[in-house]
Amino acid sequence: MAKQKRANNARKGGGVVGRLTMTRHGYGFVDAPEGDYFIPARDINGAMHGDTVAIRPETQQRGKPGRAGVVTRVIERANTTVVGRFDRHGALGIVTPADRRVRTDVFVAANAMGDATSGDIVVVRLTGYPSRTHPAQGFIEEIVGREGDPDIQIEITIREHGLRTEFPEAAEQEAQAIRLDVEAAMSREPDRVDIRERFTFTIDPVDARDFDDAISIEHTEDGRIRLGVHIADVSHYVPWGSEIDAEARLRATSVYLVDRVLPMLPEELSNGICSLNPGEDRLAFSVDMILSKDGVVEESRFYPSAIRSDRRLNYDQVTGWLAGDEAFPDQQTESVLRDFARLAGKIGERRVARGGLDFETVEAKVRLDTDGKPLEVILRERTVATNMIEEAMIAANEAVARHMRDAKAPMVYRIHEDPDPEALGQIALVLKEFSYPINDLHGASPQTFQRIIRFAHGRPEKYLINSLLVRALERARYVDYLAPHFGLASAAYCHFTSPIRRYPDLIVHRLLKAQLRGKLESDPDASGMTPELAWLAEHSSQMEREASMAEMDSTRFKLCELMADHIDEVFSGLVTGVANFGLFVQLSNTAEGLVNTESMPGSHYKYDAARHMLIGDKRNNTYRLGQRVTVRIVNVSPGDARIDMALE
Repeated sequence: MAKQKRANNARKGGGVVGRLTMTRHGYGFVDAPEGDYFIPARDINGAMHGDTVAIRPETQQRGKPGRAGVVTRVIERANTTVVGRFDRHGALGIVTPADRRVRTDVFVAANAMGDATSGDIVVVRLTGYPSRTHPAQGFIEEIVGREGDPDIQIEITIREHGLRTEFPEAAEQEAQAIRLDVEAAMSREPDRVDIRERFTFTIDPVDARDFDDAISIEHTEDGRIRLGVHIADVSHYVPWGSEIDAEARLRATSVYLVDRVLPMLPEELSNGICSLNPGEDRLAFSVDMILSKDGVVEESRFYPSAIRSDRRLNYDQVTGWLAGDEAFPDQQTESVLRDFARLAGKIGERRVARGGLDFETVEAKVRLDTDGKPLEVILRERTVATNMIEEAMIAANEAVARHMRDAKAPMVYRIHEDPDPEALGQIALVLKEFSYPINDLHGASPQTFQRIIRFAHGRPEKYLINSLLVRALERARYVDYLAPHFGLASAAYCHFTSPIRRYPDLIVHRLLKAQLRGKLESDPDASGMTPELAWLAEHSSQMEREASMAEMDSTRFKLCELMADHIDEVFSGLVTGVANFGLFVQLSNTAEGLVNTESMPGSHYKYDAARHMLIGDKRNNTYRLGQRVTVRIVNVSPGDARIDMALE
């Protein structure tokens, strides 16, 4: 409440309020309801990465598009601790933040150093924040390890993003006391339906350990198809206000780092009682959708259920079977998978026809040995099998959202706002350089994005263009009100299908179950949450962003560690970024490095920001975004996640 009051007062005074995101170069951006504002380094005024700040809008610097501002006040501090390297200088200690977005050292008095020695990586708790005249101050709270220790960067990443690694003892004890109670639940809950006789199956990555969604496919007597999406009923075991719930609420999401998983729920639930393991009775929350042969959802039914998964399949298996690379294990599996593939294809066609976007992206997974040393990079692209599951999950999420919308019930929706016009303007310039048949992206519809994606398909810059489009879009987020989802071209959307690893899905389960039972006002699971929905949605969105950044950071560190074994080797790469100081080049394994202008042929380069080009003073010395180049690895600094390259 105090934060909201301060923010309101700042707005009344003509200011703009938003969250500050710092860059490693010293400047930042404020994400405000009015849009993004560029904040020069000189105008940060003691604010830190993640702070909620009030800014005074100003005219943008010459040559830089968009809005600018000056930080006038910090509304709320985001950082209570800083992770960094400790060095002692006489009676004074200084912690240099490992995160370059935190642009201030922290001073530590002699009596606040504990046992820290120079070269330690520490967590320092802040007791004073930086200002124009005073540095940040604090005391050593934890010694994480020594600079150079194996995987110290992953440990730093965990702490930088405020990720929780241990469950409180009370939550662990609560989890250990939970027992599987399918028969008891069936007898106590008259609306729970026993569908254990249905043929159901899961499809997940080959290395998955928790299975929170299962599928069933059946033909109805009138010639339609019943698609069943059965989701682990986490809400049955984790009531609002329980010790497990309190911890899951703080975490808000499972985090999949390169070398470990930080689950939202204790393992007894995530990999045990709640996981839809094959051949085992489990409680679920089911969505039955009756679809026409053309993929139109004509009816939907929602109910708590009891299921028994018949098959545990993985994406590679299913893709191979459907492609004819290998024989199906049995006729029943073949029949349902072929039906599922056809139906998912129809659902996807209809989604794309209405404007839903299908970006072509690639995911890099670094394979490690038992000691955490990177061995290789496995690139994962979308396949027929991943598309099948994705279309089923989207359909179920939409069906639940439409039901709650029509019931006018309290709800947490997943929304995706229209793209920022200024970001679209920048993309339009890039597309023009690549001779794409798109003249103007102002007010672009999802169909415009589709045309660009289709045009890029098969071209060498395909992944770059898809990445630029994704970056131009606003980030999807959770809210407690109804609004459209641009990327899916959906009028109502939510997350229902992954309650083991996402807290908003658990919220939706509780609200839907209470609505179906007519107990929204009296059910503690729903009535306790309803006043908190706005905060829960905002917190979940923030933790989702932190998890995503931590996952990317951890992968980047291991990619750098892998490339450290390839110094002086030559690779082909794609220019993915152009700046006045050089080129960012991405290799086929997604590792990205910097070619500094000082190492480039010629003596002078002019930076054309509008066209994303470096124009040299000699013939053929022009480099642009999307250009294929040959580079040599010059130096690798895993600690800084930095790869230096030179053009060949």
